[in-house]
Amino acid sequence: MATSSRANRRRPTQRPNPARRPAARSLEPPDYRREYADVRQDLFWIAVWGGLLTVAMIVASFVI
Repeated sequence: MATSSRANRRRPTQRPNPARRPAARSLEPPDYRREYADVRQDLFWIAVWGGLLTVAMIVASFVI
């Protein structure tokens, strides 16, 4: 009797297939080039000035 009640409590070995989600629509990523053109230009000038100041500090360390 113990084995029959134990057999009734077991989980089924196969799980039912889960419902498949529909494939997401393929959306094109937004183009931020125009919106962030100013930011890109500012970052370029920050890099230029940072490089110039670094070179100036190195040159100054040899001169002073």
